[in-house]
Amino acid sequence: MRTTAVPADLLGSATAGLLDDFRTGVWQPSVEERDLADGLAPIRWSEESLRASLRDLPQAVADGRLCTLFVLVVQVIAPAPGAASDGTLLQVRVLIDALTPPLRALA
Repeated sequence: MRTTAVPADLLGSATAGLLDDFRTGVWQPSVEERDLADGLAPIRWSEESLRASLRDLPQAVADGRLCTLFVLVVQVIAPAPGAASDGTLLQVRVLIDALTPPLRALA
């Protein structure tokens, strides 16, 4: 049986580093990376949905840190689909929430 421990551990440290870099201003996502985050925020994450979201991205986005992180997410989800709902990706969701604007209350 294949384990996701190494990719999950790598994902955790990569996510923590990216979130910290964002919060401290070391990393600022491009407009296109924010668009990617906006597209990822509302969908149910699965191997298929993430692969579809990452397909045909402009090269600058595909080479960026956010896309690189989501390649790791796919590597974690592919052998263990339950990772999408068991808390493994919670910190990634926190990052996406930080990158996307809050919903405004309707007046």
